[in-house]
Amino acid sequence: MIGAMNTVRSFLDRARRGYLDSVEMLREYRTRTGPLTAPPISHDGSQQLFPHGEHDRATAVYRGRLRAHPHLSDRESRLCELVEYFGFDIAQKAPYCTPWFYWDDPRRPRYVQEQLGLDPMTFGILHMYSLFNRLDPDRRDMYYIYDGLVKQLERLGGTGHVAVMDFGSGMGQTGLSFAAAGYETVFVDVVDEYLDYVRFLARIRDLQPTFVRSPAEDDFYDTAADDRRYGLIVEWSTFEHVPDAIGALSRVLGGLVPGGMFVTTTFCKDWTPEEIEHYRRDSFEAEIAEQYLSGEADAWLRERFDVYAPENTIAKVLVKKG
Repeated sequence: MIGAMNTVRSFLDRARRGYLDSVEMLREYRTRTGPLTAPPISHDGSQQLFPHGEHDRATAVYRGRLRAHPHLSDRESRLCELVEYFGFDIAQKAPYCTPWFYWDDPRRPRYVQEQLGLDPMTFGILHMYSLFNRLDPDRRDMYYIYDGLVKQLERLGGTGHVAVMDFGSGMGQTGLSFAAAGYETVFVDVVDEYLDYVRFLARIRDLQPTFVRSPAEDDFYDTAADDRRYGLIVEWSTFEHVPDAIGALSRVLGGLVPGGMFVTTTFCKDWTPEEIEHYRRDSFEAEIAEQYLSGEADAWLRERFDVYAPENTIAKVLVKKG
């Protein structure tokens, strides 16, 4: 009993220290960046690109092409897909892979490896794919900006004229939604296991996107060096793991056409102490967290992009100037 109380006290102390550190980091961030933290643009501008209530295309892709088993609910379909890929013995553990553990949480290896008997990568796929769908209307995710993004792609020429990149694709639901709409889509990730799983998801949906495995975490795909004209590049919870933010941004965004869009959940944010604490722990390294809290990357982006803040999503949409 005493040991358990000490463990609980240790977790509470660590959470309290993390929160206080985050408050201090937020204070320093606002002091350093000054006017750069002003609201990106008026909500009127966002409403023009992302009109309230216009989600017909997102609904169609969520209930249609993204659902491998249309007669099932979204989550039931995803659980069945996990069985198809891993087999029942492993996939049956998916409902118990939904807890969130930071990498520095001592409970993580005990729960994942000892109690569930899974390796970290398999747990990661089971966790993410059973837990959420980026197109789920109950989440503050891609659903609420999908229609606006597709309409802007059409203004840029539409399918056959502009391509889409899912950078740090993870489970690939974002990229698959645009591949299902007919866009040439490139998936980029540094994790082989994630790319292999997304290949499977694409195959069972009769989609044929392009897959690129980054050679290293600091070797970024140069979109300006291939022959595609990119109309959309998406990073969803990716850049908090990138050690050279501005260097990566310059390579990853170089191939965007004027009017092309960069969707980000890491930059140009309206930070709160809770978000700072989450990103600090999720990025693993204080130096990485400092990059996006310093304001330098935000300033670099604002020089080149107009920043939009759509409703009902954690993402910002940046539109390339020129």
